Amino acid sequence: MQHPRTAAMTALLAAGCALGVVALTLKAGEGTHPALDTALSTTTGFLFLLAGAVAHVRRPANPIGVLIALAGVALFLEDLQFTRNPVLYTIAVPLRAASSPVIAHLVLAFPHGRLRSRWERLLVAAAYVVVLGIGVVGLLTDDDPRDLLAVTADSQATPVVGRALGLAASAISAGVVVVLLYRWLTGRLPQRRLLSPVVVIALAGALTSGAGTALGDAHPLSEPLLQAYRILFCLWPLAFLAGVMRARVGHAEMVRLLLERDGTGLAALVQDDEVWKDSRSIDALSAAAGLVLDNQRLTAELEQRLAEVRASRARLVAAGDEERRRLERDLHDGAQQRLVSVVLLLRMAGRSGDGLPPEIRALLAGAVDELQTAITELRELARGIRPAILTEAGLVAAVRSLADRIPMEVALAVGTVPRLDAAVEATAYFVTSEALTNALKHARTERADVRIAVTGTELRVEVRDAGVGGADPEGGSGLTGLRDRVQALGGDLCVTSTPGGTTVTAVIPLAGKP
Repeated sequence: MQHPRTAAMTALLAAGCALGVVALTLKAGEGTHPALDTALSTTTGFLFLLAGAVAHVRRPANPIGVLIALAGVALFLEDLQFTRNPVLYTIAVPLRAASSPVIAHLVLAFPHGRLRSRWERLLVAAAYVVVLGIGVVGLLTDDDPRDLLAVTADSQATPVVGRALGLAASAISAGVVVVLLYRWLTGRLPQRRLLSPVVVIALAGALTSGAGTALGDAHPLSEPLLQAYRILFCLWPLAFLAGVMRARVGHAEMVRLLLERDGTGLAALVQDDEVWKDSRSIDALSAAAGLVLDNQRLTAELEQRLAEVRASRARLVAAGDEERRRLERDLHDGAQQRLVSVVLLLRMAGRSGDGLPPEIRALLAGAVDELQTAITELRELARGIRPAILTEAGLVAAVRSLADRIPMEVALAVGTVPRLDAAVEATAYFVTSEALTNALKHARTERADVRIAVTGTELRVEVRDAGVGGADPEGGSGLTGLRDRVQALGGDLCVTSTPGGTTVTAVIPLAGKP
């Protein structure tokens, strides 16, 4: 798609070429200008137009191309003062030094196409105001009969205006050179490389022009120095063009390059104008950016694998809980019922066998007692696998039942805990059960505190005892298995044990909260 500045650039190039032909014709026909001076000035103007066109083609989003071409147009506008046409002469008088502020603007805006500091903007604005203001004063006081807007004809005003324009141009040039030197001295290496041709030509031109002016027209070196200045000035658009050509890869091109290298369409790049301008940095920057993209891709893949592992562990926990429930049902409905049936049959046999010897009756009674013990243990086993109350009434009711059964004092502090995901409730219950069992077996204490609360999006379970401490979470399989179970749900289990007691804390995300 055509860039919005393309139309302006096309108009500038057309106007510049037309003005260049007119300026060449006027200077050649005027007869007072040396052929070398005419050739150099015309060549300089067309070189500015060419450099501006190339810069715009290379970087259409950068306004530097328009400024370069505008400098060429301004140079040709200055030569309209040699016309015999009163209208053109009246237009050309205020533009006798039109190229000075434009070139100052161009130099200070190069290579970004914009003025970046307040001092640069003030300097450029002053250049436009002073040069055009002095030109208007000259227009109003010119004694040339071709001037249609002269208010008063003063033959002494023309040299004064000329000297004022010369002084203004010198002051502007000095300010531009100072800013250029400061930027070159404080800039990074890529920026220095890019500015070096512009700075060298500016310094050399300022020295030759200043030396020639200081020596005066009568000195034999004055004319060669001024010719050297004109040659250096002719090389200036080539310096700008070289800078544009060295900026091989612009922002959009580098982004496209990295997108093609990445192949996923997810890469992004932030432009640093101080760096992109050096073509020798492009390959290194591309390689470095490629490494960053590769690292980001590997990190994303690793995070994806970790998420898959977490999801797999969560599925294993859910499958384990489901297997516990199935085993509990099988024990309750299968083996436990059969043992109860055997107990009933043995009791019926004992009551109906009045003629049995005492030894047989004693054996039957002992068998009944053993079976009752087995049934009790089986019920405890089934309850330990997953209490039915946990499924039916929830975590709080199950922990209260656990606290009532355990042979130690348990202080239970429970906040507002709604029904949670089955895996979360089961994990919290088993953490509490294991911690209380360990306190009963090893802590040598008669009291434990249990706190259960929902804080934000997490369930927090804390079991604390005031026993002898010394608990080692790595020393047994109980807490280690619980830690794996908690981490499978994205939570964390922490065991803190000191001589003053042990605290087991589990934090579980409410991923399954309804």
